[in-house]
Amino acid sequence: MKPIAIIGAGITGLTAAFYLQRKGIPVTVYEASENVGGVIRSLRQDGYLAEFGPNTILETSPKITQLIRDAGLESRRLDPDPKAEARYVVRYKRPIAMPNSPLGFFTTGLFTAKAKLAVLREPFVPARRDGQEESIAQFVVRRLGQEFLDQAIDALVAGVYAGDPYKLSVTHAFPKLAQLEAKYGSLIKGQILGARERKNRGEIAKDCAPKLSFDEGLQVLPETLKERLGIAVRLNTAVTKASQTPGGWSVDFR
Repeated sequence: MKPIAIIGAGITGLTAAFYLQRKGIPVTVYEASENVGGVIRSLRQDGYLAEFGPNTILETSPKITQLIRDAGLESRRLDPDPKAEARYVVRYKRPIAMPNSPLGFFTTGLFTAKAKLAVLREPFVPARRDGQEESIAQFVVRRLGQEFLDQAIDALVAGVYAGDPYKLSVTHAFPKLAQLEAKYGSLIKGQILGARERKNRGEIAKDCAPKLSFDEGLQVLPETLKERLGIAVRLNTAVTKASQTPGGWSVDFR
């Protein structure tokens, strides 16, 4: 059986390697840095637990539940207090709760009337069909306006990727957003019309999905996968070249 090389020990690479190894397929994960998990970094200090990257996992699919179970992390799972449903962003130098319903959106002081009208207009914004790749920022501004990007999406992207929405591809970072526009011509139409399809797949919309972490933060997941993979994970090993050969691929590293 041919071995498989995975470049990058982010959560996607580790998960792929974990399940390949469980199937008895030889696999090696090459990671240029000294840590696994990509931008996932947790720190406990002075009684507080802080996240440098994403702060929670959204349990949108049974596959996520299965991964936690297969990794042996069910006992370390940390679910939020049901009473603590509000999420906040800072505006006007004070925390303001993010709206969690259509009525809440139109009554919140987080967005101006102009931004609220832009959301109402979104179903009538023509879908882009030229195949050109867009950043998350370009996509959101085109469909929802600059204010929605600045006050909502920027905070969301920071919480998920700890990244810059102007540099992240919407197709790769949030593929379902791009798919909603491609299939339904609108994000709002897609959320409504796609509800039945998500139910059939056993998936849950992000705004309704349970949030979870672990007793020592999200870093518990990649670190646990690393432990399960053992010597299959090679840290401080940068891949310099990947070349296709008659029998598959060869990888050069340093």
